[in-house]
Order: sequence, then structure tokens, then C-alpha cells
Amino acid sequence: KTASLSLAATLLLAACGGTETPTQDPENSTTESSATSSMESSPTTESTDSKNFEGKSFSVTYEQAVTDFQEAYPDAAISSIDFDKDLGKYSFEINGFDDTQEIEWEVNAENGEETKNKTEKKESDFDDQELMIDDLMAIDELITKSEEEAPNASLVSWNLEVDEDTKTPLFTGEFEEGNNDVDVHLNAETGEFLSVEND
Repeated sequence: KTASLSLAATLLLAACGGTETPTQDPENSTTESSATSSMESSPTTESTDSKNFEGKSFSVTYEQAVTDFQEAYPDAAISSIDFDKDLGKYSFEINGFDDTQEIEWEVNAENGEETKNKTEKKESDFDDQELMIDDLMAIDELITKSEEEAPNASLVSWNLEVDEDTKTPLFTGEFEEGNNDVDVHLNAETGEFLSVEND
């Protein structure tokens, strides 16, 4: 009987000891996943502190600005989009047109406030080309490709429009490198590098 009791006690202790290990593992895995999550989120913080656009983050995205313009003017074509600093604030300016009028529309990218909404009669010699937005490469990819061509410079603004001569959709990244201005031109559909201009 004594031997049987000893054996039962030993088995019971072994079983208890075995159940402790899984209890510890979830705690460890929670800690590990928190650390992993923390590490994964750090690049977001770094990108916010980017040298480009003074490290600012914006409440209005390129996609949202385009959508808002198209909702305001559903029958209009877009001819150009600029992202730059206007009166100390970054903004999207979208130019467009329909059968009878030219349109200038602007939104503050930092707070979402509409800062310009102007239309005027289309002149007889108007020749702006439509920018086929749905055919363009994602704006983030175009920005990244332009940065590769000016690795030591800071991106301060960019522009999308149709080139007058080639009728190609053109992305221009406008950089500052010290006292120099550097413009990087890409095909906005393919991301193909076209040229660099230094001033």
C-alpha cells in the first residue's frame, strides 16, 4: 500500500509539473508577440520622421483628394495634380475641366480644409490633356522610385500631368539638396525613369 501511495503521489506531482509548463508558455508568447508587434510598428514611426515634407504626416491622402474632387465635379476630367507647400501649409491642388469650364480646386493636406474652388469659362484655345488617373502607378511607388534617383536630397513637392510633347503621363518629384533644386521625371504609368534636372 505504501509503495502504491508513493507511486500515485509521484505520478500526481509529475502531472502537476507538466501542467505548469503550458501556463508559462502563453505568458512568454504574449511577451514575445508584444515585442514583435513593437518592432514591426517602429518603421511607421521612422517614416513619420522622414526628411521628406519636413517629416509631417497628413490627414488627407492623394486618393482622398482625388475622390473629393471627382465627387464635387463628377463630369470633369483631371489635367494635373500638385502636392506642395502653399502659404506655409502642404496642399493638393487639382486642375480639371469639362465641356464648358476650367476648374481649380485645392485642399489643405494637413487639416482637410478646402482652400480653393474656382471655375471659369473654358477658352477656345484650351488644350489641356486628361490625366488618366486609373492607369497611373500608385503614388507611393512613384515617390519611392523618384527618391532612388535623388538619394541625398529631400522631396519637397511633386506633380502629375500629361507631357505636352509626348502625351505621356509624367510624375515629377521636386527635391532640394543643399542650395540645389533637383527634379526627377518618371513615366507615371510605368515608373520608368526619364530624366533628372538640376538647378
